[in-house]
Amino acid sequence: MVQFPESQKKAQQELDRVVGKNRLPDFTDRDSLPYIGAILYETMRWQPIVPEGLSHVVTEENLYKGYRIPKNSTVIPNIWAMMHDEQTFEDPFTFNPDRYIRPADGQLDHNLLKTVAISFGFGRR
Repeated sequence: MVQFPESQKKAQQELDRVVGKNRLPDFTDRDSLPYIGAILYETMRWQPIVPEGLSHVVTEENLYKGYRIPKNSTVIPNIWAMMHDEQTFEDPFTFNPDRYIRPADGQLDHNLLKTVAISFGFGRR
């Protein structure tokens, strides 16, 4: 947060307003702390823990966007590139937690949150 003092200040203001100074936040506060949630999601998007996902083996031949992927091919997803795709994220190289906040009500935009789940990998487990 040292790199982003404006985000740190905004998060501290939200925390002070919702939780106060006499207790620690807990899970019941989560819905009341959308900006802090947005910081967590933006951190996962901006700098994924692992830039590439786990490899997967294609079990049957597949056609993806005109590309033939033969059966038994190993596919390694580039999570960092997905999280910095300009078609999905406006100004993707900028740390901006507000991208996850709906302007209409100030709450987390759950549709956009689905894209960040990719940073944990995907596929069958």
